[in-house]
Amino acid sequence: MVSTPAPTVAVIGAGIAGLACASRLAAAGMTPVVFDKSRGLGGRIATRRGPDGLTFDHGAQFATARGPAFSAYMRGAVAGGAAADWDLPDATRGERRYVGTPGMSSLVRPLAEGLEIRGQHTLTKIERTQDGWQLAFALVGETMVADRVALCLPAPQVAALTQDFPQAAAALASVDIAPCWAVMIAFEDPPLPGTLPDAGPQAGGPIAWMATEGTKPARDAGPARLVLHASPGWSRANLERPAEDAARLLLDALKGLSKGPLPAISHVAAHRWRYAKTQVPLGRPFLDIADGMLLAGGDWCLGARVECGFDSGVSLADRILRDIG
Repeated sequence: MVSTPAPTVAVIGAGIAGLACASRLAAAGMTPVVFDKSRGLGGRIATRRGPDGLTFDHGAQFATARGPAFSAYMRGAVAGGAAADWDLPDATRGERRYVGTPGMSSLVRPLAEGLEIRGQHTLTKIERTQDGWQLAFALVGETMVADRVALCLPAPQVAALTQDFPQAAAALASVDIAPCWAVMIAFEDPPLPGTLPDAGPQAGGPIAWMATEGTKPARDAGPARLVLHASPGWSRANLERPAEDAARLLLDALKGLSKGPLPAISHVAAHRWRYAKTQVPLGRPFLDIADGMLLAGGDWCLGARVECGFDSGVSLADRILRDIG
């Protein structure tokens, strides 16, 4: 008796949606291959390392768990030391807020265990052939043929790769994802108590969110550090500014919020998240582009929360597993 090899599944994107998809496929006995343009994991669930080992969670700030699947995952992540509760002064909604430990990107670490993940692979073209889906990657000059492909990328990037599928283009055009400028700041000395507003959402103005890195569990003592997130409107209006200009303008906005002079700044850097926060989601867990053979998903399918990306990835995997039975 000749055994039939399991279909090859390529998962594009090592954010939480891609890793949740690949992890579920692997648990079912498949061997998916995950590709990502960067070296690290997590996508916008990100931790950046600055000079002298300084760390900043400059992407997603925390996760909440409302459904049973993600709640179970977060319980396991906390038990395994990959995540912990973060108590914020504005936590009035009664939801537990989780962060990765020792950095936000650690939150996805359990999903990546045992997976084949190839970093620095930017997908530039996908083409249907008689053998399956041929994938071409920039720089590495590598190609791969896969039976099925899950595109766990922002909706505009999915649209650019699937222009030969007009029905998918129409669905993707309905999704709106706002950008976000993030600014990372380290002070030479801690700000005086009461100088800055409490960490959390900021009402009005260019700054929509402010986090004090030292308030998060399992962070190194280090210098006092802040992460600022600009509002969607401000980020759209200033999207193409040089990073230095964006940092300067948001620092000026921070000074406007402070109730006294700020300490000297030892480090400042800005990062532009071009696709950061879903404003109008697709409205379903994933997009089936080609009869279950080419699919797309991410938080943009369901909403702006980390859990939305996880749920989309799980749904993608379940769609693939349904076909191969």
